[in-house]
Amino acid sequence: GNILSMYAMGVSTRAMRDYVQQMYAMEISPAEISRITDSVLPEVQEWRHRPLETVYPFIFLDCMFFKVRVNGAVDTRAIYNILGVDIAGK
Repeated sequence: GNILSMYAMGVSTRAMRDYVQQMYAMEISPAEISRITDSVLPEVQEWRHRPLETVYPFIFLDCMFFKVRVNGAVDTRAIYNILGVDIAGK
């Protein structure tokens, strides 16, 4: 889930690897991350281009911060999670 969120934001595979290592103490290669993101790319593109509702009566917002190396310096970046519930409750 988080890998796909970071992918959608344009985070590099190496930054994703660093995140997984920090959060889960798990080794994963940039090549494996690319394999994961490439396998779901068609679904991600379909989701990005889906039509949105005009009104969402309930919206839940959340943000997660993580450290990422950018141009040799460590920077803090945010991933925003937004969940909209439509009139039908979906």
